[in-house]
Amino acid sequence: MWTPTHFPAAMRSLNATTRAKAIEIANQLIGQGYTDKHEVIQHSVLEARRWARERSHQNERVFVTSRHTI
Repeated sequence: MWTPTHFPAAMRSLNATTRAKAIEIANQLIGQGYTDKHEVIQHSVLEARRWARERSHQNERVFVTSRHTI
């Protein structure tokens, strides 16, 4: 199991929020029985980046929508 203070080097470049999501995803995959740690890490980083992009786009839409309604 990985933690916010003990995580793979491949997650170092992620910001803290995205890294936390990658750690969560990686731990879930390990818990589901995936044994190839390299594959788990790659997949979790990719999914966490996708999650962060989607989250960022949602925040932009909320800001633009709220700005136009005032």
